[in-house]
Amino acid sequence: IGWIGSEQFVVPTRRALEPRHLEALAHPAEFGFEIDEFTVVRPTGGGEAPLILKAALLSPSAQPGAAEKTRRMRDRLSQSGHSLPDWGTGRGTIVMLHGRSGIKEDAFPVAERFVAAGFRCLIYDARAHGQSGGRFSTFGAEEVDDLHAVIDTALACYGRETLGPLQGFGISLGAAVTLQALPEEPRLRSAVVVAPFAELPPIADRAVSNVISPKMPRFLSDLVMALGGWRARFEPRSVRPIDSAAKIGVPVMVVHGDEDVVIPFDDGRSIYEALPSSEKRWRPVEGGAHHNVLAKGNDELYQDMVEFYLEQLSGPADASTKGGT
Repeated sequence: IGWIGSEQFVVPTRRALEPRHLEALAHPAEFGFEIDEFTVVRPTGGGEAPLILKAALLSPSAQPGAAEKTRRMRDRLSQSGHSLPDWGTGRGTIVMLHGRSGIKEDAFPVAERFVAAGFRCLIYDARAHGQSGGRFSTFGAEEVDDLHAVIDTALACYGRETLGPLQGFGISLGAAVTLQALPEEPRLRSAVVVAPFAELPPIADRAVSNVISPKMPRFLSDLVMALGGWRARFEPRSVRPIDSAAKIGVPVMVVHGDEDVVIPFDDGRSIYEALPSSEKRWRPVEGGAHHNVLAKGNDELYQDMVEFYLEQLSGPADASTKGGT
């Protein structure tokens, strides 16, 4: 049971592309963006092969097709008094991290709204997900350095002038990784985190119980976590985004559904309260569960997130030129 449980813990399900993803890949302008794919090679040391991460830069389309969600968001922003760039013009980049067992293409519906305001979107398959290499997910222990490498490579490929100011976006696991990275990643001037967990052990306990048995003894769930950590070479109990939150100096918006039973609503609130910035934002979503929080918030939530990012464009530049060109 311990070994099987550890497999469930650190080896996420790899999902294939779905018809909705394939449609956007084949006709991106119909969704308001253009796609440029690239590969990140991250050295791992110890004589092991480098980790390969598959990434893409989504840019606002200069000649969009139907782009219904993008056009609807542009209308909302215009009606709220925002000045919008011409179609195809960028003014910053959102670095987007998906959730556990997600793939970078899951970000397409979110990106449709972000490009409406002129933001490019940098997306990538996390390690052990999608088309990227690696077998194990470490919930941030290794993924933080993966994020640094993705930003390094993007800046080398496209240049700082093209990408503009960088801001972060993460959902679920991606939110937890973003929080852990922010104290060490001065190139991100702000972030929106959706449904983040405060610390890993309680979330792992809940997940193991759901997969194996709700009546699973605590010592067995501890064994599962220990075995998973040993196999993936990390210490699960050290994964505590709430500790990272207390060290973040940039504005962060925390979004959480009040009906989330996967990652409790209180986790999101605790993260928010730990953030020291006076410009932080708390955005609860009434009726939002873990897997539908963005859909439940719909255009109103997307507009709130976009406007949060727009506010940060007038803020101070990033504190480092690390990896810049």
